[in-house]
Amino acid sequence: MANEIDFLELYRQLRVSPDCSVDEFKRAYRRCVSTLHPDRTLPGHEGYKNSRSAQRLQQLNVQYDAAMEFLRLHGRLPGAPPPGVAASQRTNPPPRPTPVPASTSTPPRMPRRHVKWLILVALLATGVLFWGASAVTPSSDGSNDSASHDNDAAPADAPAAPMLTLGMSPESVRAIEGRPVEIRDDLWEYGPSWVRFDHGSVVDWYSSPLHSLKTAQARPPGSRN
Repeated sequence: MANEIDFLELYRQLRVSPDCSVDEFKRAYRRCVSTLHPDRTLPGHEGYKNSRSAQRLQQLNVQYDAAMEFLRLHGRLPGAPPPGVAASQRTNPPPRPTPVPASTSTPPRMPRRHVKWLILVALLATGVLFWGASAVTPSSDGSNDSASHDNDAAPADAPAAPMLTLGMSPESVRAIEGRPVEIRDDLWEYGPSWVRFDHGSVVDWYSSPLHSLKTAQARPPGSRN
């Protein structure tokens, strides 16, 4: 049964990571159940059995039971590191921030063909830089000093690959990380990793070891853990 359960969707709905503790996992489950319970969704429970909340609650219970069965058989939650991994090497990611409804309308997304043109222009500019660097050669007067200088010249360093930075636009993030798995308001999800925007600029991210983002740090400098 566990092979048929989408545990990644379960973790995303509970807003926890696969390597969270069992207590944190259970607390997140109880918190999610309380929000889907008929006392919180429909006054008087009329039509609750056919509501969307009832269907989500039923699916959540099935996924949770499968996760508990996996825990009983393997001694860990699905997707968590094996028990042999040192506890000091496992860090729980911060809870996903609750998407804040934008007070203004979401800015229109740049058409995909414009993104392709931007990538093409960037590649063309990089090629021009490489061509210019290879075309410039030191003058030679036949002396031994000039020959030794040519032999000692170091090759030009290759440009660093673009990485995720604060203030980056959604178009630049899409060009670096690709299309997100899911978009919830200002939150772009890449599996267990995510990127959050505010007024069209990157303000926070989390890079999970299960699906790393193209960044040197799991969280941006100055972020709250």
